[in-house]
Amino acid sequence: MKNLYQKIIRVKGEVGNDPFIVASAPGRADFLNTHQDYKGLPVVPIAISLRTYVFATRKLKNEFRIISLNLKEEGREYLDYFKLNNINLKGNKWFGDYLRAVILALKKIGKLSGSGLEVVIDSEVPVASGLASSAALEVAFTKLLDEYYGLNLSKKDIAEISYRAEREIMGVPCGRLDQYGSSYGGAILLYPKPPIKVERLPLRNVKIVIVDTGIKHSVSEIHP
Repeated sequence: MKNLYQKIIRVKGEVGNDPFIVASAPGRADFLNTHQDYKGLPVVPIAISLRTYVFATRKLKNEFRIISLNLKEEGREYLDYFKLNNINLKGNKWFGDYLRAVILALKKIGKLSGSGLEVVIDSEVPVASGLASSAALEVAFTKLLDEYYGLNLSKKDIAEISYRAEREIMGVPCGRLDQYGSSYGGAILLYPKPPIKVERLPLRNVKIVIVDTGIKHSVSEIHP
């Protein structure tokens, strides 16, 4: 809670007011059967302690304004802005495309209409480290929209919407491992081939240490 309080203070310092909705999702590690999900084979993801947080800080009429505190700290372009009724992907690995794709995925199934938001991102999950930073962002943002619009989405709904956003709308050749691992949390056995099945695994009193090798990668370099 102390960490979250510090993040809220940080967000208020950026935009000038307190967030009224906070959502978060963990990164994940591949535990068993790495990179077999896109073949439809069972996999075991486990959630890690690092999370991506998204904060709704202001209601907007018909637009979204996205601020990434992480990118701002790195001195990179950190602000995205788009109209709710005119959303297109920008490409070139633009961070805002993950959020744009989530909204498009929700609109595609008739789950989203109404006003927009100002959203601030603050993530602990390192990018391009194999810990599903993009899925954590997608899942956290879907959870925030679920709360804001009152969509009553299940963990499976949130995972599937996030997966479709990245796979079908962004065109990334990924499987369901990342989004389901982040949405469900803990340790799960995922059968990603429809009909999709998720089983909880009781990994209690087990400590897993993840070491950063310093080697970065992108999904497109791994999947066929």
